[in-house]
Amino acid sequence: MPPGARMSPRIPGAGRLAWGCAPTLVVLVTVAAFLPAVGAGFVNWDDDQNFLRNLHYRGLGPTQLQWMLTAYHMGHWTPLTWLTLGLDYTLWGMDPRGYHLTSLLLHAGAALLFYFLSLRLLRLALPAGTGKADLRIGAAAAALLFAAHPLRAESVAWVTERRDVLSGLLALSATLAYLRAVGDQERRRAGWYWGAVALFAGALLAKASTLTLPIVLLVLDVYPLRRLGGARGWREPRVWMEKLPFLILAAAAALVAFHALAPLGNTPSLRELPVGFRALIGIYGLAFYVLKTLLPFDLSPLYQLPVGVTWLHFGLVIGGIVLAAALRRRWPALTAAWGLYVVMLLPVLRLVQGGPQVVADRYSYLACLGFTLLAGGAAARRWAGARVLRAVLAVWIAALGALTWQQASVWHDSVTLWSHAVAVNPESRAAHANLARAHAAEGRIAAAAAHYEETLRLSVHQAPYHVIIGELYERGGSDRGAA
Repeated sequence: MPPGARMSPRIPGAGRLAWGCAPTLVVLVTVAAFLPAVGAGFVNWDDDQNFLRNLHYRGLGPTQLQWMLTAYHMGHWTPLTWLTLGLDYTLWGMDPRGYHLTSLLLHAGAALLFYFLSLRLLRLALPAGTGKADLRIGAAAAALLFAAHPLRAESVAWVTERRDVLSGLLALSATLAYLRAVGDQERRRAGWYWGAVALFAGALLAKASTLTLPIVLLVLDVYPLRRLGGARGWREPRVWMEKLPFLILAAAAALVAFHALAPLGNTPSLRELPVGFRALIGIYGLAFYVLKTLLPFDLSPLYQLPVGVTWLHFGLVIGGIVLAAALRRRWPALTAAWGLYVVMLLPVLRLVQGGPQVVADRYSYLACLGFTLLAGGAAARRWAGARVLRAVLAVWIAALGALTWQQASVWHDSVTLWSHAVAVNPESRAAHANLARAHAAEGRIAAAAAHYEETLRLSVHQAPYHVIIGELYERGGSDRGAA
Protein backbone atom coordinates (compact mmCIF):
# COMPACT_ATOMS: atom_id res chain seq x y z
CA MET A 1 0.00 0.00 0.00
CA PRO A 2 1.45 3.45 -0.90
CA PRO A 3 2.56 5.61 2.04
CA GLY A 4 -0.24 7.78 3.35
CA ALA A 5 -2.92 5.72 1.70
CA ARG A 6 -5.97 4.94 3.80
CA MET A 7 -7.58 1.58 3.94
CA SER A 8 -11.32 1.67 3.37
CA PRO A 9 -13.12 0.08 6.29
CA ARG A 10 -14.77 -3.20 5.33
CA ILE A 11 -18.35 -3.41 6.44
CA PRO A 12 -19.11 -6.88 7.83
CA GLY A 13 -21.59 -8.71 5.62
CA ALA A 14 -21.61 -5.96 2.97
CA GLY A 15 -20.95 -8.45 0.19
CA ARG A 16 -23.81 -10.66 1.23
CA LEU A 17 -26.09 -7.64 1.62
CA ALA A 18 -25.26 -6.44 -1.90
CA TRP A 19 -25.76 -9.99 -3.22
CA GLY A 20 -29.23 -10.22 -1.66
CA CYS A 21 -30.58 -6.76 -2.51
CA ALA A 22 -31.26 -7.33 -6.20
CA PRO A 23 -33.17 -10.64 -5.89
CA THR A 24 -35.15 -9.26 -2.95
CA LEU A 25 -36.11 -6.24 -5.06
CA VAL A 26 -37.21 -8.53 -7.90
CA VAL A 27 -39.51 -10.50 -5.60
CA LEU A 28 -40.96 -7.42 -3.89
CA VAL A 29 -41.71 -5.59 -7.14
CA THR A 30 -43.27 -8.73 -8.63
CA VAL A 31 -45.52 -9.29 -5.63
CA ALA A 32 -46.49 -5.60 -5.48
CA ALA A 33 -47.43 -5.52 -9.17
CA PHE A 34 -49.78 -8.49 -8.76
CA LEU A 35 -51.32 -7.70 -5.37
CA PRO A 36 -54.80 -7.02 -6.87
CA ALA A 37 -54.91 -10.65 -8.00
CA VAL A 38 -54.92 -11.92 -4.41
CA GLY A 39 -58.34 -10.38 -3.78
CA ALA A 40 -59.88 -11.74 -6.98
CA GLY A 41 -62.48 -14.46 -7.31
CA PHE A 42 -63.10 -17.30 -9.72
CA VAL A 43 -64.28 -16.20 -13.17
CA ASN A 44 -66.69 -17.79 -15.64
CA TRP A 45 -63.82 -18.50 -18.05
CA ASP A 46 -63.07 -22.17 -17.28
CA ASP A 47 -62.76 -21.52 -13.53
CA ASP A 48 -66.41 -22.53 -13.17
CA GLN A 49 -65.80 -25.89 -14.87
CA ASN A 50 -62.42 -26.47 -13.28
CA PHE A 51 -63.29 -25.58 -9.69
CA LEU A 52 -66.86 -24.52 -8.95
CA ARG A 53 -68.46 -27.53 -10.65
CA ASN A 54 -65.56 -29.97 -10.28
CA LEU A 55 -65.62 -32.13 -7.15
CA HIS A 56 -62.82 -34.45 -8.25
CA TYR A 57 -59.83 -32.29 -7.29
CA ARG A 58 -61.07 -31.32 -3.82
CA GLY A 59 -58.59 -32.89 -1.44
CA LEU A 60 -55.57 -35.19 -1.51
CA GLY A 61 -57.22 -38.53 -0.77
CA PRO A 62 -56.78 -41.69 -2.89
CA THR A 63 -59.87 -40.93 -5.01
CA GLN A 64 -58.71 -37.40 -5.80
CA LEU A 65 -55.14 -38.50 -6.51
CA GLN A 66 -56.37 -41.21 -8.88
CA TRP A 67 -58.43 -38.64 -10.78
CA MET A 68 -55.50 -36.21 -10.96
CA LEU A 69 -53.22 -38.89 -12.39
CA THR A 70 -55.66 -40.27 -14.96
CA ALA A 71 -58.06 -37.52 -16.03
CA TYR A 72 -57.90 -35.72 -19.37
CA HIS A 73 -59.80 -32.67 -18.19
CA MET A 74 -60.83 -30.12 -20.82
CA GLY A 75 -58.09 -31.24 -23.20
CA HIS A 76 -55.24 -31.27 -20.68
CA TRP A 77 -53.36 -33.85 -18.63
CA THR A 78 -51.74 -31.85 -15.82
CA PRO A 79 -51.48 -34.07 -12.72
CA LEU A 80 -48.89 -31.96 -10.91
CA THR A 81 -50.94 -28.80 -11.38
CA TRP A 82 -54.01 -30.55 -10.00
CA LEU A 83 -51.93 -31.72 -7.04
CA THR A 84 -51.18 -28.09 -6.10
CA LEU A 85 -54.85 -27.19 -6.56
CA GLY A 86 -55.87 -30.10 -4.35
CA LEU A 87 -53.47 -28.78 -1.74
CA ASP A 88 -55.07 -25.35 -2.12
CA TYR A 89 -58.48 -26.87 -1.45
CA THR A 90 -57.10 -28.61 1.64
CA LEU A 91 -55.73 -25.30 2.93
CA TRP A 92 -58.32 -22.78 1.76
CA GLY A 93 -61.47 -24.69 0.83
CA MET A 94 -63.26 -22.75 -1.92
CA ASP A 95 -61.85 -19.35 -0.95
CA PRO A 96 -60.30 -18.12 -4.24
CA ARG A 97 -57.92 -15.77 -2.43
CA GLY A 98 -55.82 -18.70 -1.27
CA TYR A 99 -55.58 -20.08 -4.81
CA HIS A 100 -54.51 -16.68 -6.12
CA LEU A 101 -51.92 -16.33 -3.35
CA THR A 102 -50.38 -19.67 -4.31
CA SER A 103 -50.20 -18.66 -7.98
CA LEU A 104 -48.57 -15.35 -7.06
CA LEU A 105 -45.98 -17.05 -4.86
CA LEU A 106 -45.15 -19.48 -7.67
CA HIS A 107 -44.72 -16.57 -10.08
CA ALA A 108 -42.52 -14.71 -7.59
CA GLY A 109 -40.46 -17.89 -7.30
CA ALA A 110 -40.14 -18.02 -11.09
CA ALA A 111 -38.99 -14.39 -11.09
CA LEU A 112 -36.35 -15.19 -8.47
CA LEU A 113 -35.13 -18.21 -10.42
CA PHE A 114 -34.94 -16.20 -13.62
CA TYR A 115 -32.85 -13.60 -11.81
CA PHE A 116 -30.24 -16.24 -10.91
CA LEU A 117 -30.49 -17.81 -14.36
CA SER A 118 -29.94 -14.39 -15.94
CA LEU A 119 -26.98 -13.75 -13.65
CA ARG A 120 -25.35 -16.96 -14.83
CA LEU A 121 -26.08 -16.42 -18.53
CA LEU A 122 -24.93 -12.78 -18.49
CA ARG A 123 -21.71 -13.80 -16.76
CA LEU A 124 -21.07 -16.21 -19.64
CA ALA A 125 -22.08 -13.79 -22.40
CA LEU A 126 -20.53 -10.49 -21.28
CA PRO A 127 -16.83 -9.56 -21.27
CA ALA A 128 -14.74 -11.10 -18.49
CA GLY A 129 -14.17 -7.75 -16.80
CA THR A 130 -17.85 -7.01 -16.21
CA GLY A 131 -18.30 -6.15 -12.54
CA LYS A 132 -20.48 -8.11 -10.14
CA ALA A 133 -22.67 -5.08 -9.45
CA ASP A 134 -23.22 -4.54 -13.18
CA LEU A 135 -24.18 -8.19 -13.61
CA ARG A 136 -26.67 -7.92 -10.75
CA ILE A 137 -28.21 -4.81 -12.32
CA GLY A 138 -28.54 -6.59 -15.67
CA ALA A 139 -30.03 -9.73 -14.12
CA ALA A 140 -32.52 -7.71 -12.06
CA ALA A 141 -33.58 -5.74 -15.13
CA ALA A 142 -34.11 -8.94 -17.13
CA ALA A 143 -36.07 -10.60 -14.31
CA LEU A 144 -38.34 -7.60 -13.77
CA LEU A 145 -39.00 -7.11 -17.48
CA PHE A 146 -40.23 -10.70 -17.43
CA ALA A 147 -42.04 -10.85 -14.11
CA ALA A 148 -43.69 -7.41 -13.84
CA HIS A 149 -45.00 -7.28 -17.41
CA PRO A 150 -48.79 -7.05 -17.95
CA LEU A 151 -48.66 -9.97 -20.40
CA ARG A 152 -48.04 -12.15 -17.32
CA ALA A 153 -51.35 -11.11 -15.72
CA GLU A 154 -53.41 -13.79 -17.45
CA SER A 155 -51.12 -16.56 -16.20
CA VAL A 156 -50.89 -15.23 -12.64
CA ALA A 157 -54.34 -13.76 -11.97
CA TRP A 158 -56.40 -16.54 -13.59
CA VAL A 159 -56.57 -19.61 -11.35
CA THR A 160 -57.12 -21.94 -14.30
CA GLU A 161 -53.67 -21.01 -15.59
CA ARG A 162 -51.89 -22.25 -12.47
CA ARG A 163 -50.31 -24.68 -14.94
CA ASP A 164 -48.43 -21.78 -16.59
CA VAL A 165 -46.70 -20.48 -13.49
CA LEU A 166 -45.98 -23.96 -12.12
CA SER A 167 -44.57 -25.34 -15.37
CA GLY A 168 -42.61 -22.11 -15.87
CA LEU A 169 -41.08 -22.35 -12.40
CA LEU A 170 -40.02 -25.96 -13.01
CA ALA A 171 -38.71 -25.29 -16.53
CA LEU A 172 -36.55 -22.44 -15.22
CA SER A 173 -35.33 -24.69 -12.40
CA ALA A 174 -34.43 -27.39 -14.93
CA THR A 175 -32.51 -24.89 -17.06
CA LEU A 176 -30.58 -23.57 -14.08
CA ALA A 177 -29.72 -27.12 -12.98
CA TYR A 178 -28.56 -27.91 -16.53
CA LEU A 179 -26.24 -24.89 -16.52
CA ARG A 180 -24.79 -26.08 -13.21
CA ALA A 181 -24.30 -29.55 -14.67
CA VAL A 182 -22.33 -28.38 -17.72
CA GLY A 183 -20.35 -25.63 -15.95
CA ASP A 184 -16.60 -26.10 -16.21
CA GLN A 185 -15.97 -25.62 -12.52
CA GLU A 186 -18.98 -27.44 -11.13
CA ARG A 187 -18.77 -30.58 -9.05
CA ARG A 188 -21.48 -33.21 -8.74
CA ARG A 189 -22.34 -32.78 -12.41
CA ALA A 190 -24.30 -36.03 -12.59
CA GLY A 191 -26.52 -34.92 -9.71
CA TRP A 192 -27.27 -31.56 -11.34
CA TYR A 193 -27.87 -33.24 -14.71
CA TRP A 194 -30.38 -35.80 -13.45
CA GLY A 195 -31.92 -33.11 -11.29
CA ALA A 196 -32.50 -31.12 -14.49
CA VAL A 197 -34.13 -34.15 -16.12
CA ALA A 198 -36.40 -34.68 -13.10
CA LEU A 199 -37.38 -31.00 -13.00
CA PHE A 200 -38.18 -31.11 -16.72
CA ALA A 201 -40.41 -34.13 -16.09
CA GLY A 202 -42.17 -32.10 -13.40
CA ALA A 203 -42.65 -29.18 -15.80
CA LEU A 204 -44.28 -31.53 -18.33
CA LEU A 205 -46.57 -32.92 -15.62
CA ALA A 206 -47.64 -29.34 -14.90
CA LYS A 207 -48.19 -28.38 -18.55
CA ALA A 208 -46.99 -30.03 -21.74
CA SER A 209 -46.18 -26.78 -23.56
CA THR A 210 -42.70 -26.81 -22.00
CA LEU A 211 -41.80 -29.81 -24.18
CA THR A 212 -39.43 -27.76 -26.38
CA LEU A 213 -36.97 -27.30 -23.48
CA PRO A 214 -34.44 -29.77 -24.99
CA ILE A 215 -34.14 -27.49 -28.04
CA VAL A 216 -33.83 -24.49 -25.71
CA LEU A 217 -30.88 -26.22 -24.05
CA LEU A 218 -29.28 -26.82 -27.45
CA VAL A 219 -29.63 -23.12 -28.28
CA LEU A 220 -27.89 -22.31 -24.99
CA ASP A 221 -25.18 -24.85 -25.84
CA VAL A 222 -24.45 -22.79 -28.96
CA TYR A 223 -24.61 -19.46 -27.13
CA PRO A 224 -23.55 -18.45 -24.56
CA LEU A 225 -22.12 -21.83 -23.48
CA ARG A 226 -20.29 -22.26 -26.82
CA ARG A 227 -20.34 -26.05 -26.51
CA LEU A 228 -21.63 -26.39 -30.08
CA GLY A 229 -20.91 -24.53 -33.32
CA GLY A 230 -18.19 -21.99 -33.97
CA ALA A 231 -14.65 -23.25 -33.55
CA ARG A 232 -15.85 -26.42 -31.79
CA GLY A 233 -18.07 -27.46 -34.68
CA TRP A 234 -21.23 -29.51 -34.46
CA ARG A 235 -19.73 -32.96 -33.92
CA GLU A 236 -19.92 -33.11 -30.17
CA PRO A 237 -21.55 -36.49 -29.43
CA ARG A 238 -21.65 -35.91 -25.68
CA VAL A 239 -23.58 -32.65 -26.05
CA TRP A 240 -26.15 -34.28 -28.32
CA MET A 241 -26.47 -37.43 -26.21
CA GLU A 242 -27.10 -35.34 -23.09
CA LYS A 243 -30.43 -34.36 -24.61
CA LEU A 244 -31.67 -37.92 -25.11
CA PRO A 245 -33.53 -38.26 -21.76
CA PHE A 246 -35.07 -34.81 -22.29
CA LEU A 247 -36.19 -35.73 -25.81
CA ILE A 248 -37.73 -39.01 -24.65
CA LEU A 249 -39.74 -37.16 -22.01
CA ALA A 250 -40.76 -34.49 -24.54
CA ALA A 251 -41.93 -37.10 -27.07
CA ALA A 252 -43.99 -38.87 -24.41
CA ALA A 253 -45.54 -35.57 -23.32
CA ALA A 254 -46.41 -34.70 -26.92
CA LEU A 255 -48.20 -38.03 -27.40
CA VAL A 256 -50.15 -37.63 -24.17
CA ALA A 257 -51.07 -34.02 -25.03
CA PHE A 258 -52.32 -35.05 -28.47
CA HIS A 259 -54.34 -37.87 -26.91
CA ALA A 260 -55.85 -35.45 -24.36
CA LEU A 261 -56.90 -33.05 -27.13
CA ALA A 262 -58.44 -35.71 -29.35
CA PRO A 263 -61.85 -35.93 -27.57
CA LEU A 264 -62.38 -32.18 -28.12
CA GLY A 265 -62.20 -32.57 -31.90
CA ASN A 266 -59.92 -29.56 -31.89
CA THR A 267 -57.17 -30.84 -34.19
CA PRO A 268 -58.34 -30.01 -37.74
CA SER A 269 -57.06 -31.86 -40.78
CA LEU A 270 -55.00 -30.22 -43.52
CA ARG A 271 -58.14 -30.00 -45.62
CA GLU A 272 -60.00 -28.15 -42.85
CA LEU A 273 -57.03 -25.90 -42.01
CA PRO A 274 -54.62 -25.72 -44.98
CA VAL A 275 -50.86 -25.28 -44.58
CA GLY A 276 -50.97 -21.73 -45.93
CA PHE A 277 -53.52 -20.64 -43.34
CA ARG A 278 -51.52 -22.30 -40.57
CA ALA A 279 -48.44 -20.39 -41.73
CA LEU A 280 -50.36 -17.09 -41.58
CA ILE A 281 -51.51 -17.91 -38.04
CA GLY A 282 -47.90 -18.69 -37.10
CA ILE A 283 -46.61 -15.40 -38.54
CA TYR A 284 -49.37 -13.47 -36.80
CA GLY A 285 -48.56 -15.14 -33.48
CA LEU A 286 -44.82 -14.53 -33.74
CA ALA A 287 -45.40 -10.84 -34.45
CA PHE A 288 -48.21 -10.47 -31.90
CA TYR A 289 -46.14 -11.30 -28.82
CA VAL A 290 -43.26 -9.03 -29.84
CA LEU A 291 -45.66 -6.13 -30.42
CA LYS A 292 -47.54 -6.72 -27.17
CA THR A 293 -44.25 -6.98 -25.28
CA LEU A 294 -43.23 -3.56 -26.56
CA LEU A 295 -46.72 -2.01 -26.43
CA PRO A 296 -48.76 -3.91 -23.82
CA PHE A 297 -52.07 -2.14 -24.37
CA ASP A 298 -55.57 -3.44 -25.14
CA LEU A 299 -54.80 -6.83 -23.63
CA SER A 300 -57.77 -9.17 -23.58
CA PRO A 301 -58.64 -12.66 -22.34
CA LEU A 302 -59.86 -13.51 -25.84
CA TYR A 303 -58.42 -12.67 -29.26
CA GLN A 304 -60.55 -14.35 -31.92
CA LEU A 305 -60.54 -15.07 -35.62
CA PRO A 306 -60.54 -13.45 -38.05
CA VAL A 307 -57.18 -11.77 -37.64
CA GLY A 308 -55.57 -9.37 -40.07
CA VAL A 309 -52.04 -10.41 -41.02
CA THR A 310 -50.50 -7.17 -42.27
CA TRP A 311 -47.18 -6.26 -43.83
CA LEU A 312 -46.10 -5.17 -40.35
CA HIS A 313 -46.45 -8.76 -39.13
CA PHE A 314 -44.59 -10.16 -42.13
CA GLY A 315 -41.87 -7.52 -41.86
CA LEU A 316 -41.37 -7.98 -38.15
CA VAL A 317 -41.09 -11.76 -38.29
CA ILE A 318 -39.15 -12.19 -41.52
CA GLY A 319 -37.00 -9.11 -40.90
CA GLY A 320 -36.21 -10.25 -37.37
CA ILE A 321 -35.21 -13.73 -38.51
CA VAL A 322 -33.09 -12.41 -41.40
CA LEU A 323 -31.38 -9.87 -39.13
CA ALA A 324 -30.70 -12.48 -36.46
CA ALA A 325 -29.20 -14.82 -39.07
CA ALA A 326 -27.08 -12.09 -40.66
CA LEU A 327 -25.68 -10.97 -37.29
CA ARG A 328 -25.11 -14.45 -35.88
CA ARG A 329 -21.33 -13.93 -35.71
CA ARG A 330 -21.22 -10.26 -34.70
CA TRP A 331 -24.16 -10.41 -32.29
CA PRO A 332 -24.87 -14.06 -31.40
CA ALA A 333 -27.01 -12.97 -28.45
CA LEU A 334 -29.67 -11.62 -30.83
CA THR A 335 -29.67 -14.87 -32.80
CA ALA A 336 -30.00 -16.90 -29.61
CA ALA A 337 -32.84 -14.67 -28.34
CA TRP A 338 -34.80 -15.07 -31.59
CA GLY A 339 -34.11 -18.80 -31.58
CA LEU A 340 -35.38 -19.16 -28.01
CA TYR A 341 -38.46 -17.10 -28.84
CA VAL A 342 -39.47 -19.20 -31.84
CA VAL A 343 -38.69 -22.52 -30.14
CA MET A 344 -40.68 -21.75 -26.99
CA LEU A 345 -43.68 -20.51 -28.98
CA LEU A 346 -43.85 -23.51 -31.32
CA PRO A 347 -46.22 -25.58 -29.14
CA VAL A 348 -48.73 -22.70 -28.84
CA LEU A 349 -48.64 -21.15 -32.33
CA ARG A 350 -51.87 -23.02 -33.20
CA LEU A 351 -50.16 -24.81 -36.08
CA VAL A 352 -51.83 -28.09 -35.07
CA GLN A 353 -54.66 -27.18 -32.70
CA GLY A 354 -57.75 -25.45 -34.05
CA GLY A 355 -60.33 -23.22 -32.43
CA PRO A 356 -61.23 -19.54 -32.72
CA GLN A 357 -58.50 -18.25 -30.36
CA VAL A 358 -55.23 -17.87 -32.27
CA VAL A 359 -53.16 -16.02 -29.65
CA ALA A 360 -53.34 -15.57 -25.88
CA ASP A 361 -51.36 -13.52 -23.38
CA ARG A 362 -50.52 -16.65 -21.38
CA TYR A 363 -48.68 -18.21 -24.34
CA SER A 364 -45.92 -15.60 -23.90
CA TYR A 365 -45.09 -16.63 -20.33
CA LEU A 366 -41.62 -18.04 -21.12
CA ALA A 367 -41.26 -17.16 -24.78
CA CYS A 368 -39.90 -13.61 -24.41
CA LEU A 369 -37.20 -14.41 -21.85
CA GLY A 370 -34.45 -14.11 -24.47
CA PHE A 371 -35.46 -10.55 -25.29
CA THR A 372 -35.46 -9.55 -21.62
CA LEU A 373 -31.94 -11.00 -21.37
CA LEU A 374 -30.87 -8.78 -24.28
CA ALA A 375 -32.13 -5.75 -22.37
CA GLY A 376 -30.46 -6.96 -19.19
CA GLY A 377 -27.17 -7.46 -21.03
CA ALA A 378 -27.32 -3.92 -22.40
CA ALA A 379 -27.99 -2.59 -18.89
CA ALA A 380 -25.04 -4.52 -17.46
CA ARG A 381 -22.47 -3.15 -19.91
CA ARG A 382 -20.29 -0.16 -19.07
CA TRP A 383 -20.59 2.12 -22.08
CA ALA A 384 -21.23 5.79 -22.82
CA GLY A 385 -25.02 5.53 -22.67
CA ALA A 386 -25.25 3.01 -19.82
CA ARG A 387 -26.59 5.45 -17.23
CA VAL A 388 -29.23 6.77 -19.58
CA LEU A 389 -30.28 3.25 -20.56
CA ARG A 390 -30.52 2.16 -16.94
CA ALA A 391 -32.65 5.18 -16.11
CA VAL A 392 -34.93 4.48 -19.08
CA LEU A 393 -35.24 0.82 -18.06
CA ALA A 394 -36.08 1.80 -14.48
CA VAL A 395 -38.86 4.11 -15.70
CA TRP A 396 -40.09 1.47 -18.15
CA ILE A 397 -40.17 -1.22 -15.46
CA ALA A 398 -42.12 1.12 -13.16
CA ALA A 399 -44.60 1.81 -15.98
CA LEU A 400 -44.93 -1.91 -16.69
CA GLY A 401 -45.57 -2.53 -13.00
CA ALA A 402 -48.39 0.03 -13.01
CA LEU A 403 -49.90 -1.53 -16.14
CA THR A 404 -49.58 -4.98 -14.56
CA TRP A 405 -51.45 -3.79 -11.47
CA GLN A 406 -54.19 -2.50 -13.76
CA GLN A 407 -54.31 -5.69 -15.85
CA ALA A 408 -54.34 -7.93 -12.77
CA SER A 409 -57.32 -5.91 -11.50
CA VAL A 410 -59.20 -6.79 -14.70
CA TRP A 411 -59.38 -10.41 -13.47
CA HIS A 412 -61.17 -9.45 -10.24
CA ASP A 413 -64.49 -11.02 -11.26
CA SER A 414 -66.41 -12.11 -14.34
CA VAL A 415 -68.23 -8.82 -14.89
CA THR A 416 -65.01 -6.80 -14.67
CA LEU A 417 -63.17 -9.24 -16.93
CA TRP A 418 -65.72 -9.33 -19.73
CA SER A 419 -66.58 -5.63 -19.50
CA HIS A 420 -62.90 -5.02 -20.22
CA ALA A 421 -62.94 -7.55 -23.07
CA VAL A 422 -65.99 -5.87 -24.64
CA ALA A 423 -64.31 -2.47 -24.30
CA VAL A 424 -61.21 -3.80 -26.11
CA ASN A 425 -63.23 -5.56 -28.82
CA PRO A 426 -66.91 -4.54 -29.02
CA GLU A 427 -67.43 -7.00 -31.89
CA SER A 428 -66.51 -10.09 -29.85
CA ARG A 429 -69.49 -12.43 -29.64
CA ALA A 430 -67.89 -14.56 -26.95
CA ALA A 431 -67.08 -11.54 -24.78
CA HIS A 432 -70.69 -10.30 -24.93
CA ALA A 433 -72.02 -13.79 -24.22
CA ASN A 434 -69.74 -14.28 -21.21
CA LEU A 435 -70.59 -10.82 -19.89
CA ALA A 436 -74.28 -11.67 -20.25
CA ARG A 437 -73.72 -14.89 -18.28
CA ALA A 438 -71.90 -12.94 -15.57
CA HIS A 439 -74.70 -10.38 -15.25
CA ALA A 440 -77.33 -13.13 -15.20
CA ALA A 441 -75.47 -14.99 -12.44
CA GLU A 442 -75.63 -11.84 -10.31
CA GLY A 443 -79.33 -11.23 -11.05
CA ARG A 444 -78.90 -8.25 -13.40
CA ILE A 445 -81.42 -9.53 -15.90
CA ALA A 446 -81.74 -6.43 -18.09
CA ALA A 447 -77.97 -6.07 -18.46
CA ALA A 448 -77.67 -9.77 -19.28
CA ALA A 449 -80.42 -9.57 -21.90
CA ALA A 450 -78.81 -6.53 -23.52
CA HIS A 451 -75.52 -8.36 -24.00
CA TYR A 452 -77.24 -11.52 -25.20
CA GLU A 453 -79.07 -9.40 -27.78
CA GLU A 454 -75.72 -7.95 -28.86
CA THR A 455 -74.36 -11.50 -29.09
CA LEU A 456 -77.34 -12.42 -31.26
CA ARG A 457 -76.75 -9.42 -33.51
CA LEU A 458 -73.11 -10.48 -33.99
CA SER A 459 -74.04 -14.13 -34.64
CA VAL A 460 -77.40 -14.16 -36.39
CA HIS A 461 -77.19 -17.88 -37.11
CA GLN A 462 -76.89 -18.94 -33.46
CA ALA A 463 -80.57 -19.48 -32.63
CA PRO A 464 -80.05 -20.66 -29.01
CA TYR A 465 -79.53 -17.04 -27.93
CA HIS A 466 -83.20 -16.31 -28.81
CA VAL A 467 -84.18 -18.96 -26.28
CA ILE A 468 -81.79 -17.59 -23.63
CA ILE A 469 -83.15 -14.05 -24.03
CA GLY A 470 -86.72 -15.31 -23.69
CA GLU A 471 -85.84 -17.21 -20.51
CA LEU A 472 -84.17 -14.12 -19.06
CA TYR A 473 -87.27 -11.98 -19.64
CA GLU A 474 -89.37 -14.70 -18.01
CA ARG A 475 -87.09 -14.56 -14.95
CA GLY A 476 -86.92 -10.78 -14.75
CA GLY A 477 -90.20 -9.74 -16.33
CA SER A 478 -90.17 -7.17 -19.08
CA ASP A 479 -88.54 -4.46 -16.95
CA ARG A 480 -85.55 -3.81 -19.19
CA GLY A 481 -84.48 -0.86 -17.09
CA ALA A 482 -83.42 -3.02 -14.15
CA ALA A 483 -79.75 -2.64 -13.26
